[in-house]
Amino acid sequence: MRITFLIFDIYGMGGTVRTVLNTANYLAAHGQDVEIVSVFRKNKDPFFPIDPRIRIRVLRNSVAAGQVGGRPGIKQRTLQYLRVPKLKSRLIHRDDEAYDAFSLMSDVKIYRFLKSLHDGVLITTRPSFNLMAAKYVDPRVCRVAQEHLNFDIHPPGLQRAIRRLYPRLDHLITLTDDDTATYRRLFDSTGLDVRKITNSAPQVSCPQSSLDQKAVIAAGRLVPQKGFDLLIEAFARVVERFPDWRLKIYGYGRERDALQRLILDKHLYNHVFLMGPSRDMQQELAQASIYALSSRFEGFGMVLVEAMQCGVPMVSFDCPKGPAEIVTHGEDGWLVENGNVERFAEALMDLMGDDEKRRRFGQNAVRNVQRFDIQQIGQQWLDLLEDIGRNRA
Repeated sequence: MRITFLIFDIYGMGGTVRTVLNTANYLAAHGQDVEIVSVFRKNKDPFFPIDPRIRIRVLRNSVAAGQVGGRPGIKQRTLQYLRVPKLKSRLIHRDDEAYDAFSLMSDVKIYRFLKSLHDGVLITTRPSFNLMAAKYVDPRVCRVAQEHLNFDIHPPGLQRAIRRLYPRLDHLITLTDDDTATYRRLFDSTGLDVRKITNSAPQVSCPQSSLDQKAVIAAGRLVPQKGFDLLIEAFARVVERFPDWRLKIYGYGRERDALQRLILDKHLYNHVFLMGPSRDMQQELAQASIYALSSRFEGFGMVLVEAMQCGVPMVSFDCPKGPAEIVTHGEDGWLVENGNVERFAEALMDLMGDDEKRRRFGQNAVRNVQRFDIQQIGQQWLDLLEDIGRNRA
């Protein structure tokens, strides 16, 4: 069967891109016919490696558009008109966090792509795409929707749309036990197959941290969800006792200026650094002694898995709903009451002041992360495809 992934921007960074590529690369390596359809392409080169056996199709190529010279023709002028702000998307749900990135032009391109499908498997990767697959895709196509956030986090309008339209899908893939239980309750009598296939660890050679660097690392989009403002607040308390430790935050996003002002206001300019994105987080993690996850909510927390691969102990808010299924409290890291900045600072200082505990937690992390190995998670995807093929036959 042809397997097609629909994603926002496969050339970007982030947990969804990483896990989609982990899965797609594994399937391609096992002889599956895989295509990734990326609505946008905003970078010339992909942030993460893509198996050359995977076909990539881009619906809205900003890189190519930027290379076109001369006066635009009628077609180009029409497309430019469709992109103006007053012609916002009609198909993307208004509660989608990336709603403003879409337009009437992207609607047309996504709709035409979806209507072109008549067989195979379509795997969609965000709620708006899941809803569009339910509404517009030929039912001869097996529609597999991924949920990367838990149901309770979605705004009420999006929750209502999910309740109404998800039963038209064939399979819904969740990341955590809690999510699986929630969605099974919601769709218990609909026939929708809800199953958990968690994210997998990237199949890379991970250098192991020596855990002797006085460095805490964090990574993710610089947006309110990731709680880097809370992390900076916590670190302001840490430096009073451990002034020789540093915090490095990797990533980019709209909150960068606000976070930089907070660093200055807290007089942390010699202690906290916004590093921008990194193409080799494994190397950065190998130079860290603690990983800090300060998110207000998470779908999973993919970067925690990457930190575990490098033997780095973790301090994480016990936010809904992913970290508690990754971090084993008191064994490979600390789970802290969600949003409690004081307790978060105390957990950081506990590991900073205890070299033996850091090393013990790091060794446990390397052992515990094996449950997220791509060989195990990839086999679950192959099992799903086998079930689909058998049912379709």
